[in-house]
Amino acid sequence: TSLENYKALSDTIIYNPGRYKPLFGNKAPENLRATFKIVKNPNVNVSDNDVISSTVAAINKYFDTANWDFGDTFYFSELSTYLHNVLAPNVASIIIVPTNTDVAFGSLMQINSQPNEIMVSAATANNVQIISAITAAQINQTLAGLGIVI
Repeated sequence: TSLENYKALSDTIIYNPGRYKPLFGNKAPENLRATFKIVKNPNVNVSDNDVISSTVAAINKYFDTANWDFGDTFYFSELSTYLHNVLAPNVASIIIVPTNTDVAFGSLMQINSQPNEIMVSAATANNVQIISAITAAQINQTLAGLGIVI
């Protein structure tokens, strides 16, 4: 309302509502839900629960709205780099796998938002899984449609 005091008589202020675009967790749309699969560093003695809670906390910090602008694009490579730096030396590798079987592996590597949307994480501990290695069985997705042979 304070802007109304500064506008000229002929000016018009148009208010456009913004909205959050939740990613990864149950509050996200089906096609944006994912599981973070993490391979722990075998040379470090750390519990699964510590890695999972640290991962969720780091993802939440990464998606702090102060770090994002409306219309920004999410790149998993940037999040992965951030997580590797924050979670070092406990984590050896991190991948993101869609939970929806109709969504192809790799589709969440880049997520665009509309000019009125700002991305936030809806990930919880249920969206983080510790795995022993990154294999086709661990990814649990059909890659044949992408022409990828593992």
